This record gives sequence, C-alpha cells and structure tokens, in this order.
Amino acid sequence: MPGYLIACVTWHDAKAAETYGKLAIESLRPFGGKYLMRGAPVTVLEGQDTPQRLAIIEFPSADAVREWHESTEYAPVRAIRLEKATTHWIVVMEGVA
Repeated sequence: MPGYLIACVTWHDAKAAETYGKLAIESLRPFGGKYLMRGAPVTVLEGQDTPQRLAIIEFPSADAVREWHESTEYAPVRAIRLEKATTHWIVVMEGVA
C-alpha cells in the first residue's frame, strides 16, 4: 500500500532551498519516492500556519518513507533542511474512509 509524505516547508535561505531541491530528488530514487506535487502555491482555508512550499511525495509504502528519511543517502540533504527551514511533515498511508 503506498505511503505519502506531505511536507510543509518555510525556507529561511533561498539558496539552501534550491540546493536542497536538487539533492532531494536524487535521494528519493533508491527508495521508490516520486513527487506528485512540489512547490505548488499554498492557500490556507483554515488555521494559522501558511507554509511557503508544499510537497506531496509518493513511496511504495509508509515504511519506505521512514527508510528514506533515516537513510545515509538523505542525511546530508536533511541537514540542509533542518538548518535552513522550518518544516512540518506528515506520513499518510493510502486508505479508504
């Protein structure tokens, strides 16, 4: 069952955001991750937080999301994000209500 990462990001350094974006794409491939949406404009209907950027990334499973997130491939890329951005990430498994 696919797993999805919903990433809300507010960057504090535009150059770091550009570098992160290029490196993140490469780090996803070994884990079967692919962007479904990336950098789309965000309109908040309810709530107070408005991220600058939003991405939805599909993986083969929720476990694959976690494996990528904790991987050595992603570690140096993650360090850029942790230092230069404020983020809120959510992992969702495909399902029905």
